[in-house]
Amino acid sequence: MSFYELLLVGRTLIVQAGTRRLFWTGRFDMVLVLFYLICGLCSSTLAATVSGRLDLGPLNITRKEVVHSSFKLLQVGNFTGPAYSSRTTVRDVKGNFRFEGVPEPKDANSSTYFVLQPSSLDYNLKPGRILVQLVRDSEDAQRVATKAFKNKFGRENFASPEILYPEKLEEVEADPHITFSLVNAAPFREYITERNVGILKSGPVASILNSKFKMAAVITAVLMLLFPYLLEKFDSETALAIKEDRLEKQKQKYAEQKQVSKQAQRLEKT
Repeated sequence: MSFYELLLVGRTLIVQAGTRRLFWTGRFDMVLVLFYLICGLCSSTLAATVSGRLDLGPLNITRKEVVHSSFKLLQVGNFTGPAYSSRTTVRDVKGNFRFEGVPEPKDANSSTYFVLQPSSLDYNLKPGRILVQLVRDSEDAQRVATKAFKNKFGRENFASPEILYPEKLEEVEADPHITFSLVNAAPFREYITERNVGILKSGPVASILNSKFKMAAVITAVLMLLFPYLLEKFDSETALAIKEDRLEKQKQKYAEQKQVSKQAQRLEKT
């Protein structure tokens, strides 16, 4: 906001606005200057500041984030005169940004509405749009409260309060600032890859150990191979009976095959 300095040198009124000096003489000109200064001060008192912060979690805000990120504030709703529109960027390494000279509500217990929208070339930020409401306190006319409401992800427009059953918006924290964060915020992790993991962690052996079905099939096959040896070692009589039974079956099978071959030879001779 520009500052004003009044200097009276003789009958000449010197008005300094910033670095520029303007000279007026005469009472009528002095009255006009004073009226201009009073209007400027009154207009400056009806301006608020909307503050926000860009929170990237574990990531640091560098010059790239400052250049590639911006925030736009646009006045919406019922208002007279041109709509307020401003765009700003991050001001410091903490991610703070702000809009100055935002129009305040003029009457007591009234509100002005603005849409705050973030934009970034590197990240997806949430909330996508914020409805900012400036409310003048009915009891204290000098006090203006800032409220913020976010829309649901994917929505482009806010519900109008003029409809019969407007959709209720979720209020977010606006004091001391409105926060924008990453859509998929995750803690910073360091991944370590082992070069020599061994056969038990990679390869066919590891695939068998990591699969319960393959492990069960391998155990079953091993038990079937070891069963005769274990049975012969712990119960020799049972193992001998099993061998004799197996030999008897082989002899009976051989005799049946021999008998079938003899019958075939007889049929050929006849």
